[in-house]
Amino acid sequence: MKLIPKNTKKRTSQGFTLLEMMIASTIYLTIFIGALIATQIFAMRVYTLGATKLTATQGCRKTLDIFRDDVRQAKLIQIGNVTDNSYGSFTPVPITSAAVGNAIQIFQTTNQSAGAPMSIYYLQTNYTGAQSSNNLMAYLATGTSTNLFKLTTYITNSAIFAAVDYLGNTVSNQMYNNQVYTITLQYYQWEYPIGYIGGQGFNAYDYYQLRTRVCRRATD
Repeated sequence: MKLIPKNTKKRTSQGFTLLEMMIASTIYLTIFIGALIATQIFAMRVYTLGATKLTATQGCRKTLDIFRDDVRQAKLIQIGNVTDNSYGSFTPVPITSAAVGNAIQIFQTTNQSAGAPMSIYYLQTNYTGAQSSNNLMAYLATGTSTNLFKLTTYITNSAIFAAVDYLGNTVSNQMYNNQVYTITLQYYQWEYPIGYIGGQGFNAYDYYQLRTRVCRRATD
């Protein structure tokens, strides 16, 4: 009896060559770097969007705070309009008309004579080149000094100030103790300041609105 040995095949383990390893590493690094750059670009875009909105609303929120504090400690308030972009042209709305305008005059005392402490907030229309840049200006007079400064810009609405009742209905310019004074700021801000639409040189804009209502504390 003969024993016939089984045919056994020699098993060999094959690996990657150096060239294959280098090609695979290059492809992996290319994909990884591409994904990393795409993530960074997306993060920068989101950051720009958030930073633009925060910057755009910062001036308006500061304006609302100043306006609120001024109204709460006021004695006399009247809604009006300015006609030549100057606080000196302030004209109160007639007492028989709805108290809506682009300016408001606030007295800290019951004295309305020249030199009395008071403030005027009004809309100033400026043009930088062919682009409108409406500014909300504040003129503050303390009796011994006067100051004029810009609160915010890029405002699109003209009816900024109004006097309403507790139901929100516009009332006449009577300066009653129970009147509520509103300020509405509608404005635009560049969404992406360095980006243009269609290569035509037009920036992408975003629109915002801030609004508040304030009552006087120091009633007569």
